[in-house]
Amino acid sequence: MDGKFRQFIHVHTGGFGAGLRFSSRFVDVLVAPFILELAVFYAYLAARVVTLFMPLALELVGRKAAPQLASLARMDGQTPFQAAAARINLGYLMICGGGGVVLLALAPFANIVFNGLDPAFNDILLWLVIGQSAPVLFGATGLLMHAVDRAAFYDVLQGMTALLFVGSIVWLDVNKGGQVAQTFAAAQLTQAALCALLLTQCGVWPGLTALFKKQIKLF
Repeated sequence: MDGKFRQFIHVHTGGFGAGLRFSSRFVDVLVAPFILELAVFYAYLAARVVTLFMPLALELVGRKAAPQLASLARMDGQTPFQAAAARINLGYLMICGGGGVVLLALAPFANIVFNGLDPAFNDILLWLVIGQSAPVLFGATGLLMHAVDRAAFYDVLQGMTALLFVGSIVWLDVNKGGQVAQTFAAAQLTQAALCALLLTQCGVWPGLTALFKKQIKLF
């Protein structure tokens, strides 16, 4: 009976945790309907859907790299893990950088597709791309935090930055789509910067700065 009770608690707290992570990740979409006009919200939602291409691409890469990174992180010598982290950061840079450029280049065509949406669509899209491009500066922070067994702390940071985002929206009295996107981008960059700082304790340098460490060779 005790085992069944523990299993029940694990399943339900696991689902609750997944809900919190989802809410933290998409807090902007949850808040936007209450502060934006309907047409502006549709423009924001359309831009958000378009920019999901970047995190989805990173998720596919991360799923393949996660087991090996976790295995290397458990080894006594940290150099192999640091080298692997540098390579994955470089991969994230290429995906985010290339994806961001493509999205911004296609923005005028997206305006045609989403004809009738708020004129600020391009501005919203720009700031959302900047927020999703945090790995360009700080690397694969989420993936690496999970690899070094700091997933719970990463979730806490994500929740804190979500609260920071909501607090900023209320404090600054934000009511425009571009401002919401800008505030959300600032929250994403802040979270990535904090995670990158914590990862330095594991010998992982933020983003491409790992290349300046001469002991790490990509090839």
